[in-house]
Amino acid sequence: MLPPFGLDPARQVDVGGRPAGPPPEWLGARHRLVLGLFALGLLCVGGLAGLSIAAFASGARGLAAAFGLAAVLASPPTLLGPVQDWWRHRRA
Repeated sequence: MLPPFGLDPARQVDVGGRPAGPPPEWLGARHRLVLGLFALGLLCVGGLAGLSIAAFASGARGLAAAFGLAAVLASPPTLLGPVQDWWRHRRA
């Protein structure tokens, strides 16, 4: 039973009136995981870079250098999602 005001998958049609096919692959759970890991990596690097800029602006050069180094060291995890996707397509 469908929830009230839900969409019936059997009645969904494309623009031309053809029945809608399965959802595209980019909506799958695996692709959302890849995008989520990439976004999490960007968030970490961006946060550390912002902290580095804020520390430098406040005059704490040593702390700014530490945050800058941490931002550089946190950059490789941004590749975790794309590498997982590449490895999945590389395997048979």
